[in-house]
Amino acid sequence: MIRPQRLDRVRAALATLFPADVAIAVCDLAAADPATLWPAERAAIAGAVPHRLAEFAAGRAAARAALSALGHAPAALPMGPDRAPVWPHGVAGSIAHAAGVAIAVARHGAPLGVDVEADAPLPPDLWPVITTPAERAALPEGDTGSLIARVFVGKEALFKAQAPGARAMFGFDAVSLTLAKTGFDAKFLTKAGAFRTGDILHGRLAVADGLILAGVAR
Repeated sequence: MIRPQRLDRVRAALATLFPADVAIAVCDLAAADPATLWPAERAAIAGAVPHRLAEFAAGRAAARAALSALGHAPAALPMGPDRAPVWPHGVAGSIAHAAGVAIAVARHGAPLGVDVEADAPLPPDLWPVITTPAERAALPEGDTGSLIARVFVGKEALFKAQAPGARAMFGFDAVSLTLAKTGFDAKFLTKAGAFRTGDILHGRLAVADGLILAGVAR
């Protein structure tokens, strides 16, 4: 089990990534109970191994907590054809989990994206998968593997910040991401779903208790 103080610190860091109208929630994977999943959710995760079940249950628990903060009654969040959660009508949201925690954000309004990963350097063989030579050349001074981990989390959050009716699959090379002091700027190099070539989105980053968190609020 994760100590409540750690969850509080992660929750506080997550809150810095989004405007005040965004509801946030953090759950401990070890406390997740797959028995609390709704039937439509259990159908989406049938046959999963126990760890994946715990991740899924914790993510849905966090999502329902965020919905509750918005004033919504508990509801199922099944998995859509693209494997993204299906939120209630009029709600934009995003879920992520890593390193023992699940996080969720939700609001009434434009799409949101969130991601979380362990704050650990990525190995060199992954650098060219996630970044272009130009992106690597533009990185600030520091440990390259750790900085590219931040780029990775930012691109994952950006991918999730898509409206349900306009979601598109795109690779890391579709976006050029530049790290800033507390966040990042992302420029689309090609059309992807509702995003057009040249579109620029801004995101925020935070580090808390061994985790990197990224948020995009369009």
